[in-house]
Amino acid sequence: MIKMIVSDLDGTLLDHSRRMNDRDRAAVAAAIQEGYELCIASGRMYSEIRIVMEPFNDCYHVIGQNGATVHRKGGKFMASTDFEPETACRILETTRGSDFVNFVHCTDDSYYIKERNEKSLPFESRILTPCSVRADMEQALRADELRCCKIVYFGELDRLFRLKDELLERFEGRIEAFISDKDCLDVMPVNVSKGAGLSLFMNELGLRPHEVACIGDSFNDLSMFAATEHSFAMSGSHPDIQKQATEVVDSVAEAVERIAAYNRSCVGG
Repeated sequence: MIKMIVSDLDGTLLDHSRRMNDRDRAAVAAAIQEGYELCIASGRMYSEIRIVMEPFNDCYHVIGQNGATVHRKGGKFMASTDFEPETACRILETTRGSDFVNFVHCTDDSYYIKERNEKSLPFESRILTPCSVRADMEQALRADELRCCKIVYFGELDRLFRLKDELLERFEGRIEAFISDKDCLDVMPVNVSKGAGLSLFMNELGLRPHEVACIGDSFNDLSMFAATEHSFAMSGSHPDIQKQATEVVDSVAEAVERIAAYNRSCVGG
């Protein structure tokens, strides 16, 4: 039987206006009420996830920043991972002078931009907590004043795919990189992913792959799909994502309904 439901946020549980519709909200609340463990797995920071999930009273686990931070329900901290300072600095130096907008995210849920301008403001507005300007970014990282766990680049999708490949080649064995939205590339420390974060919870809670179902819509969700036997891709997601899921659904509510039906069939069998 499925005991844990793991859901992505943006493009999955939230629409592109960062809203959760009534049907999905009711389905998530019902799943919690029926005793399912709920885990939110997102590229967003823990502080942002708590804002979005406020109606659910901390009755959920969190894989934040694509697995760089992990919290049990009630806000109990489990784990975090950050870059080696020199690696983070070299990534930033490699892309200096490009026209990508980039932010540096830290394990304490702070995030920074080197320079705020008209081009950066629309992307900054998509993050739910305030951004700080840090002109001396590389110096602060090397001095260990900041502990960077994610570097985010915004730009045109084709160019982001090329940047991803370039960074993975240049920093082979030291980073992970995921396209997490139609205009967003997340660069992470090596071995950090939603799937790795999910594995921590599965070990902690004694769950096996067939007891977990995950729902997502982006390439950063594929590591979760690989870690479980039940995966649901959103119908609006890229075809390559849908191919790696066991099922395709139109909504989180539909996925929850299918999970409940699967469990009923297990009992009936």
